Amino acid sequence: MKATSRRWWRVLAAFCALSLVAAACGDDDDEAPAPSADADTSAPSSADDSADMADDDADMAEEEMADDDADIAEEEAADDDADMAEEEMAMELISDECPIPNPDSEVEIDLMGWEFPIVSQYAEEIADCEAGNYSFNYQFLDSVEARNAMTLDASTGAPTFEVYQGSNAFIGELANQGFVLPLNDLVDKYRDEFNLDQIDSAFWDMASIDGNIYSIPMISNTMHLFYNEPTLAELGVSVPTTFDEAFAACEQVIAGGYDIGFLYMLSAGWAWQIEFDSVLGSLGVTPIDPVTGQPNFSSPEGVQAATLLRDMWQRCAPDAAGSYSTDDVQAAFQTGEAILGHTWASRAGAMDDPEASTVVGEIQFAPALSTGGDTVAAPAYIDGWMIPVGTPEDMVEKIFLVMLAATDLESQEAAAEFGLVTRTGVSHPNGPRDAAAAEASLVRGRGADLTHPAAGLARAKLGEALVTILDGTPIEEALAAAEAAYLSEASEQGLL
Repeated sequence: MKATSRRWWRVLAAFCALSLVAAACGDDDDEAPAPSADADTSAPSSADDSADMADDDADMAEEEMADDDADIAEEEAADDDADMAEEEMAMELISDECPIPNPDSEVEIDLMGWEFPIVSQYAEEIADCEAGNYSFNYQFLDSVEARNAMTLDASTGAPTFEVYQGSNAFIGELANQGFVLPLNDLVDKYRDEFNLDQIDSAFWDMASIDGNIYSIPMISNTMHLFYNEPTLAELGVSVPTTFDEAFAACEQVIAGGYDIGFLYMLSAGWAWQIEFDSVLGSLGVTPIDPVTGQPNFSSPEGVQAATLLRDMWQRCAPDAAGSYSTDDVQAAFQTGEAILGHTWASRAGAMDDPEASTVVGEIQFAPALSTGGDTVAAPAYIDGWMIPVGTPEDMVEKIFLVMLAATDLESQEAAAEFGLVTRTGVSHPNGPRDAAAAEASLVRGRGADLTHPAAGLARAKLGEALVTILDGTPIEEALAAAEAAYLSEASEQGLL
C-alpha cells in the first residue's frame, strides 16, 4: 500500500475515535434517573460502559495509527534504500582504467583519424571502456586521406562518425566551417573531477577558436630533424642546423647514392601551409598581422620562406617531398630510404618499433632548422578528438566522457611512453629519445598558430595556393593568389 493511502486510513481512524469519545461525553451530560434501592450499584452504568468502550476504541485507533506510522516509516526507508541503490547503479564506474559511469544501454562510437604510436596507445585507453556498455570502431587512414574523409563526412551535416582526430590546425579548419561542436559546458562540468587544469592553458588555447573549446588536448607536438647517425657518419655528413647547411648536406647524401637527400613532407596544401608559417616565423614574421589581420604572404620574407620550401622539394627530394604523406615519411626513415629530414616529433617512437623499423636505435634527433637566427622553423601543436555537429544529442556527453577517460592522468602517463602529452609534469621513464630535440624546437620555435578571427581563412588560402607550386606555379604568383583570395573573403566576412 502506498504511504498516501495509509495516511488517509490514519485520519479516518482518529476521526472515528474522537466521535466515540464525543458520544460518551454526551451521555455523561444527560440527566439519568436515580437508581432504585434494589439496584446493584456495583455494576457499571451504561454511560460507564460507553466511556470504557470509547477508551478501548481510542486505544485501538492509537495502536493502528502507531502501526501505520511504523509501516510508513519502513516503506519510506525501503523507498530511500531503493533510490540509493538506483543512484549507485547509475554512478557505477566501468573500471579503474575507464573511470566513467557505465551507460544503462549499449553505446557504439565510430572514430576516424590517422595512426602513429601515441595515438595507438590512446586507442587502447579508449578500448578499456569496452568493459562496460561502450563499443568502438576506430578507422585509421593515411593522414591526408583521413583529413579529407573527415571534412567530407562533416560537410554532410549527418556524419557517420561520432569522433574525429586532428591537430589544432585541423580543429580550427573544421570549427571555422561550423563542423564540430563547442565543448565549453562539458569542460566546465568535469573540470574538477578530471583535473583538467593540469592541461596547460596554452594547450587549451590551441584547441579553441574565439573562446570556444573544440577538443581535449591529448598530444603536444612539434617538428624537428630525424637522422640516421651511423649512416651520416659513414658518409661524413654533419647534422645541419640551418637551411643553408641542410642544402649542403642533402647534396652530399645524394652524392653518396641516396635518392632522398633531405626529406620534407609537402604533398598536401595543409602541409605547405604549416611549413610556410614555420619558416616565415623563423624569419620573424607572422602570416597575418596579429592585430589587423592584414596578410604578409607576399612580403620579402614570405617569398623567401616559400622559395626555401620549393628548393627543399626540387633539390633534395624531388620524387618524395611532393608525394609522400606523413606516414610515408615515417616509413622512409624506418626502412633506411631516408637518412636525413624533418617531420613530426610524434613519429619518433615509431623509429624504435622492432615490428616496423629496420633501424632501431640508429635514428637520432636534433632541433628544427633555422634561417640563421635564434628562432627555428618549428610549430607548437596539439592533437585531440572532436565531436562533429549532427551527432545525436543524447550521445554527446557519453562521447565526451570517453574522451576524458582516455586522457586522464593514468592514460597520459601511459601515452607518454610514445610522445609528448599535455598534462603538466607527466612523462615516462621509457619515453621517446627525441625529448631534447622536441623541447628545443618547442621553446625556440615560432609557437602556436595565430588565433585572429581571420587566421583560419589565411591558413586555408595559403594551403590552396602553395600546393600549386608542385604543378609549376611561380612562387610570387602563388603567394599573390593566396593573398587576393584571402583579402576578398576576409573582407566579405567582416574579418578585417
